[in-house]
Amino acid sequence: MELQWPLILFTTLVAWSAGLFGTQALMAVFGVGKKAQVPAWVASAVLLAAGGIAVFFHLEHWERIFNGFGHLTSGITQELIAIVVLAVVAVAYLVLMRKSDDGASVPKWLAWLSVALSVVLVAVMAH
Repeated sequence: MELQWPLILFTTLVAWSAGLFGTQALMAVFGVGKKAQVPAWVASAVLLAAGGIAVFFHLEHWERIFNGFGHLTSGITQELIAIVVLAVVAVAYLVLMRKSDDGASVPKWLAWLSVALSVVLVAVMAH
C-alpha cells in the first residue's frame, strides 16, 4: 500500500483545525485566553481551508470528488457534512465573538456546541 500524501495532509490539517477550534472554544467556556481567541480562530480557519485544498489532490481529477457524495454512508460524504457544519458554527462563533463587548467572548452554549462538533469531526475522520 502506498502512502496517499494528500489524504495524510487533509487528515492532519483538518484534525489540527478541529483540535485548535475545540480548544479555543473550551477556553471560552472557562473565560480564559481571551487574547488568543481571534488568532486561534484565524489559524483554525486557515488550517481547515488548507486541509480542504489538500483533499482535492487525492483523486488527481478534482471533479471526481463529487462521485462520492451520492451516498450518506460514504466516508467522504460524512466528512464533508461534518466539515460544513463545523465551518458554519465557526462563522457564527466569529460573528458573536466580534459582537461581544470585549471582542473575544461567545455564549457558553455556542462554545460547548463548538467543542462537541470538533470532537464529532475528528471522530468522523477517524472512522
